[in-house]
Amino acid sequence: MMQASINYYAFPWLLRIDAWLVVLVLFIMMIVAIWLGTKLGKRIQAADKAEENPSNSTLYGSLFGLLAFLLGFTFSMSGTRYEARRQASIAEANAIGTALLRADLYPDSIRVILRSEFKGYLLARIENIMAGTNIDQVNDADKRADRYSRLLWTEATRFAAQQPNVIISGQMIPALNAMFDSASNTKYSELMRVPQSIVIMLFILSITSAFFVGYNSVGKGRFDWTIAVGFCILISTVIFITLDLDRPRRGLIKLETSQQSMIDLMPQFDKKQ
Repeated sequence: MMQASINYYAFPWLLRIDAWLVVLVLFIMMIVAIWLGTKLGKRIQAADKAEENPSNSTLYGSLFGLLAFLLGFTFSMSGTRYEARRQASIAEANAIGTALLRADLYPDSIRVILRSEFKGYLLARIENIMAGTNIDQVNDADKRADRYSRLLWTEATRFAAQQPNVIISGQMIPALNAMFDSASNTKYSELMRVPQSIVIMLFILSITSAFFVGYNSVGKGRFDWTIAVGFCILISTVIFITLDLDRPRRGLIKLETSQQSMIDLMPQFDKKQ
């Protein structure tokens, strides 16, 4: 059975801030870091006339390589979790559809009751999807889905006890179990996020890399701010997509296509009972 009243946004502070705002702050900090790097580089160069150590290029290359690795690693984690949520949503819709079809195996008196409870359950799950970031609506939908799931289970097991029909009960009971398990899987797959420590490390590495972009530019001619700003925009864009993938209930990238599979089940209740 599902558990009600799970707070989907009981996450660290960083995950409760919109991705665009986080990335905007990061972009500004990277620009400032580049500016500070150029200023510090000029001051050190004025005080130290020694030639540039060739090993510095290796260090800079290692730093940018580490940034690229962490960007790819974090993006992969976020993308994997997004795909897991998408698959869980489709699997839940399929499980509900299977259980609903098996309700037709029951006598008319039981079938009408089951279909009514299935409709209430499905409406609650759809409302959960449509609630977005409204925690009160999410929790209310979860409570109603839990109530209908208990009614469905009670009705199915009562029929199995009173009229031990192996074929009907053997088809419906596993289907209900699969439906409840898939709902839990959908819920907890939504709770899986990229660890905040990794995201913070990515921010620190991005700002540090920006600083050394400015620092390493000193003494190499006129600094091209167009390239520097483009670098910051590219890094910020990749991080924005990474964060947006990790926020299924808000942002630009959502699970609308896969969640539509659950909404598409509603026309089945328009058929003749």
